[in-house]
Amino acid sequence: MLYLSYIFGILSFGILGYLVEIDKVLARIVTKIKQGIHAKTLLSKSSEDQIPTSDDIAQMLDVLILSLSAGLSFDCSVGMYCERFDNRLSHDLDSALFSWQIGAMSRVEALNKLSQTYNDPSFERFVQCVVESIELGSPIAQTLQQHVDVIRQSRRFELEERIEKLPIKILIPLTTLILPAMLLAILGPIFAGIFN
Repeated sequence: MLYLSYIFGILSFGILGYLVEIDKVLARIVTKIKQGIHAKTLLSKSSEDQIPTSDDIAQMLDVLILSLSAGLSFDCSVGMYCERFDNRLSHDLDSALFSWQIGAMSRVEALNKLSQTYNDPSFERFVQCVVESIELGSPIAQTLQQHVDVIRQSRRFELEERIEKLPIKILIPLTTLILPAMLLAILGPIFAGIFN
């Protein structure tokens, strides 16, 4: 009877130690998952800080065109966009707007500096449109509307090109993975019946 209690004690301590070890492993897993979630949030924050896409620029141009058509000035239109949206483009435009409003640099210099940091052709064209409209005195809204149409058309061409390339990309997994499996599923029972 004494041996049974010793054996029971040893087994219970072994099970308890095993459970404690499992608890430590689970705690490590939970901390790794939390670190992964934290890393994903940092990555998503850093992805928000990335250079704006053509969709962001087209959205900004739409807001500018609407507010310019409503009778607001260019500065008020840019300020309205910066207040309403929270992305890198709005933050950078807000700082550029502030710099030309306090007189640290001219509007053209601030926009050119911003276009050099982005190195995006659609944003460079936007800056050129604004500079030409300011120098020539032409209405900015009409020039920006033409620019938005060009951006949307180029975006449409890019999407059409991607769609045309898609069947070729699908062909490789289809021929290497799906087709042999289908042939095996169809011809396997036939060959099994013939050999039996």
